[in-house]
Amino acid sequence: MRKIVVLGLVTLAAFTIACSSGNGDTKSSVTGGSSQNVESAATEKTTATAKVGQTVTLTNDTLGDKTTVEITVANPKQFAVEPGDFGSKPDHGVFVVFNVTVVCKQGTYSANPFNFKFVAKDGTVSEGALTVNFKPALNATDLSSGQKVAGKIVFDVPKAAISGGKVQVDGVGLDFDKPAAYWAL
Repeated sequence: MRKIVVLGLVTLAAFTIACSSGNGDTKSSVTGGSSQNVESAATEKTTATAKVGQTVTLTNDTLGDKTTVEITVANPKQFAVEPGDFGSKPDHGVFVVFNVTVVCKQGTYSANPFNFKFVAKDGTVSEGALTVNFKPALNATDLSSGQKVAGKIVFDVPKAAISGGKVQVDGVGLDFDKPAAYWAL
């Protein structure tokens, strides 16, 4: 019985050391101009807020598996109707379309249009809109170090939500469900 307890304690100690080698928190920083830091409601860390067009670098180190990715959200445009002969109209007011570029600098990253949300000034969150005529669309793509992908993301939001709104990207790794950075309009 004593051997089992000792073995269990050794295993627990090894697991604790391995887990403490990286806390898993996604960190964000902005390149190309000034940024703001805003307090995240869920944690005490800060989340970078960039201007649309700036590049944000996300880093995450979970259990020694480091990921570094650069994301740029740029060129916002509004549409009252989707382009094309059979373009749909937005349900909530206006389509807001952004060009997104994702560059994996280290590790691996799953770029996905569903990693992004539109957050209105009042805190209302909108997921990406399902459209077909804003091309090229940002498709879900697994990237390795040195690879990149670019495409458009689309949100269907009330026109009044655009002023003071921002685009949110989710964190990397275990932080997939937490805001990692914002681009302010």
